[in-house]
Amino acid sequence: MEWNRFLNADCFDVMSEIEDNSVDFIFTSPPDISQGDFDNEIESYKSFQRKALSECSRITKDDGFVLVSQTDRKINGEILPNHITYYQTMIDLGWKLKDYKLMVRNYPVDKRDMYTFNYQHTLIFTKKGTIKRSGDFLKNIMVYDTKKLPESKLHIWNETFVELMINYLSKENEKVFDPFAGSGVVPYVAKRLNRQYLGCELNEDIFNESLMSQKNNPLEEFMG
Repeated sequence: MEWNRFLNADCFDVMSEIEDNSVDFIFTSPPDISQGDFDNEIESYKSFQRKALSECSRITKDDGFVLVSQTDRKINGEILPNHITYYQTMIDLGWKLKDYKLMVRNYPVDKRDMYTFNYQHTLIFTKKGTIKRSGDFLKNIMVYDTKKLPESKLHIWNETFVELMINYLSKENEKVFDPFAGSGVVPYVAKRLNRQYLGCELNEDIFNESLMSQKNNPLEEFMG
């Protein structure tokens, strides 16, 4: 697999070309049940979660890290706590929960909504890795300003948060991968921090909108 690219591609096709135990850090926020072809079927969504995390587990080094960040959703009148399934799946795959951050997205709440999920459960897993915590990384609750892509309303990761995670959970020249890259912030920041980077986004409209939103950044260099 050729690195240092941001691809409009299916992450499962991309991951199938990545060698076992070769990635140092995966930073990703998979689509939630409302964003894919799940028809609000919880078991179908859980099957997707297991498939995605199994591949992430396979390609990540034992001393590397997998960061999964996800919000909750309301389905059929019930709250679906996505992070619990992600946690249990990673534990079943032999990983350990090394750290947890609650990332609060600071943006106006639509008063018409009964629930506004303006937070991300951020779970950091490893098998054998260690983290030297200091500074802002010691915080378990983090509040950042965020914005959305205009057309799709997809949330754009706050670059300060992404930079903090990449700096603490990887080193220069190591491989950082986002299989559900959305707005492309993770590969962009990884490039800026001198990491080998790879990101993919399946939805062509979101991919193209991501490139436009980063028009002042050299994202065209990421396109494969």
